[in-house]
Amino acid sequence: MIKATFVLLCAVCVIPRLRRRSAAERHLFWAATLGAASLLPLLGLLVPSWEPAWAHRVLGLFPPSFDAGSMSSAGQTADIVVRANGIETAPWLPASLLPVMWLLGTCIALLMLAAEALQLARLALSARPVTDRRCQQLAADVAHALDLTRPIRLLQSARGIIPVTWGLRQPRVMLPACATDWSVDRTRAVLAHELAHIRRGDWVVHMLAELICAVYWFHPLFWMAKNRLCRDSEDAADDEVLGLGVESGEYATHLLEIVRAAQAPVPAWSPTIAMARPSHLERRFKALLNAYANRRSITWRKTLATMGIAVLLVIPLAAIMGARGLAPNIEIRTANLPAITEPAATFGPERAAPAVRNVRVVGVGGTSDEVTRPEIVEYTTPPLYSDEARRRGIEGLVTVGARVEMDGRVSAARVVHGLGSGLDQNALVALRQWRFRPGTRAGHPVPMDAEVDVEFSLRNEAVNEVIANDMATRVGPGVTPPRAVRMFALWPRRPRILGTVVLDVVLLEDGTPKIVKILQSLDPVLDESAIRNFEQWKFSPAMKNGRPVKVRMNAEVHFHG
Repeated sequence: MIKATFVLLCAVCVIPRLRRRSAAERHLFWAATLGAASLLPLLGLLVPSWEPAWAHRVLGLFPPSFDAGSMSSAGQTADIVVRANGIETAPWLPASLLPVMWLLGTCIALLMLAAEALQLARLALSARPVTDRRCQQLAADVAHALDLTRPIRLLQSARGIIPVTWGLRQPRVMLPACATDWSVDRTRAVLAHELAHIRRGDWVVHMLAELICAVYWFHPLFWMAKNRLCRDSEDAADDEVLGLGVESGEYATHLLEIVRAAQAPVPAWSPTIAMARPSHLERRFKALLNAYANRRSITWRKTLATMGIAVLLVIPLAAIMGARGLAPNIEIRTANLPAITEPAATFGPERAAPAVRNVRVVGVGGTSDEVTRPEIVEYTTPPLYSDEARRRGIEGLVTVGARVEMDGRVSAARVVHGLGSGLDQNALVALRQWRFRPGTRAGHPVPMDAEVDVEFSLRNEAVNEVIANDMATRVGPGVTPPRAVRMFALWPRRPRILGTVVLDVVLLEDGTPKIVKILQSLDPVLDESAIRNFEQWKFSPAMKNGRPVKVRMNAEVHFHG
């Protein structure tokens, strides 16, 4: 959607300012824009990814966009392997309704269009062919003047309608009952307008635009583009009429009288091209009476060239913005699951104190009475051991420098003094999920740089694992594994070290992964890259008994050349 929004925003900003261009050219530009924007998701799947260095910098400024992730077969080598470890039931989330809401909206839009088409079919069945030889001769003369060779059916309805046209192989023009009383000039002007739509192929473009808006019903820019397309379509047909020698003031008078005589309004969802809508008259009169307006028509060769150029322009955009090739494939398995670490013994509440030795304020002047340091108020995730650090029996303090914002969030976290073996990154993982009471200066909360000493002790490891295991239970029967939905991520192009970082992840009920710890460390830079990028991935939730559940996973992130 970001890609389509970008294309449509460019069109909305640029095309209305092309006042020196004719209405036919602006209509063509709107049609090309709608077509290109609607094809971007398909092109993103078909074209190979293009990854210039500048694209990574530019795309970093935009919110991440979703692309459907593919499920790898068991025989393929996956860059990320996710194994479900445990689940915990949770309430059903409204987010899972989004695909259903989109499908429901599309079906409603298509049904509304189908209802109008059915009403038009009934109206056409009740209409009778035009037998007035004068009208038939005028239609033949106008068709010859417009180089229109396709057979056309002229119909006349007993209802007072606005003249409309529709159809592809054998276009139909329906006139109101009062058409037999029109003057020759009015009849010629009306037929010229409707046959101009047929020559230009406006009905096909109109129906494609209606279908596109039915699919993208939730996006206002698609509707805006379609409305501009319809307006310029009418203006372009008006220009064709004036090009046949009809005087502009007289033609404006004919339009006004036709609208006044009409008894049935033209619906917003219409499978026809209507000659005049009351809401557009003032703007059309202004365009008709502009003696300096560009009224040049376009050729089919120019139309095809413009459409081809539009596709060629959006192909690089689809390739750059596509997630394929910028993030690894994913494979989800539920067999041969590694066991969740169980504590050796149960400890009392006194052993569950936060593993924080000290919080120091850094770089803030003033006396101790004027400055108070940040305090931890929400200790949500304990710092956990990696497999390597546990095996080597490493204990000690990891000093993390961070900025505590006025709202208690932690930003710009970094390791000042570390222990290695994955403990440094685990300290960062835990600290980023804590909530602080901000530091104050002279009684007022201020952003403040602080250093936090995080203790890793094998004595406290068991109770920390108890806290972590509370987030998930064992996998039971009837669990549908999650599916990956990829997000844009920046991976090292040429990692210094090749290998695997193993993450312990809890997948929340809305499909968001929450990193618990690093099980297997590779390198501080690659550990951080694995955490940062995996946090941007999105999953459909695991399901049990038709409801989303929380699931504990191990994620293996492979770095390869």
